[in-house]
Amino acid sequence: MLLNLQVLDLMEISGSQIRAAESLAMHQSTVSRSYRELAEQFHLQPARKPHKVCRWGASSSLRLLRLACRAHRLEDGRLRLASDALHQPLLEGVPGVLQVPPCFHGAADWAALVRQGVIDGAIVSSLCHSQQLPAGRLPSWEGVRVVPLGALELQLVCHANWAGEWDETVLLPSAEVMPLLHQQLEPSVCGLLERASRAWQEANIWLEQLQLRPVALPVCPALAPRPWWQAQGLMAVAEQPTMRERLWLLLPDDLELPQAAQATLRLIRRRVNRAAARGEEALLEGGRAAELVELVGDEAAA
Repeated sequence: MLLNLQVLDLMEISGSQIRAAESLAMHQSTVSRSYRELAEQFHLQPARKPHKVCRWGASSSLRLLRLACRAHRLEDGRLRLASDALHQPLLEGVPGVLQVPPCFHGAADWAALVRQGVIDGAIVSSLCHSQQLPAGRLPSWEGVRVVPLGALELQLVCHANWAGEWDETVLLPSAEVMPLLHQQLEPSVCGLLERASRAWQEANIWLEQLQLRPVALPVCPALAPRPWWQAQGLMAVAEQPTMRERLWLLLPDDLELPQAAQATLRLIRRRVNRAAARGEEALLEGGRAAELVELVGDEAAA
């Protein structure tokens, strides 16, 4: 039963049976069989809206089983934390973090995954929130505690091979998962805001698109050393706004963290602080910002 639950959780986090199978090194037919067994035991019914999380069904007993698994992970000094491809570097190599596939979700969907016990926490960008918040205000969801981590700047980058041919087409996750990013870029970019395929969840897939055609996409340059970006052949596009996001850590509001888990979260916070401290020095060359776009309020000082 617990193995089947792990399969279901990975399906919910990653958004598909295929990606869950890849993450678990299983055949897709095995993943499908595990889900059918669990669905029969817990009388699960798939949600009618497939783009939502917990799409394969939920129940009170299933949530209690997930909370028991969460307690076991914490007792073992481990946390199941998640984020999207843009912010996955904040979790890579952190002791005590169980790696799960990165995936783009709206902020409310991340909160639902935390509340249901699918994950123990999530690093979420303010760009994933549905509306702009007043200065100094954090979002609120039932059963979820929101911890501010800091603010980072984003840049639009393209591959150097296409630098002279960029037609202002920007490749983005859908407006459903990053609505504020779409809202802020629409008046600033004269070209097309192209919605990426839902299957594109890994960072390497996004970088491949930059090599294939003259498009740009947003990145957090402070999350990787400048030589790494240069090795990928990336450069900032000219005449662009510099975007700023706030990062939030979503945790269950009833979660009591042992010392090992607290140390893990302190390490993640230090990573964000170091990235934020780099400031403009982390911005890539090739075209500097024309303006600073505050995407959600003015909480950078916090």
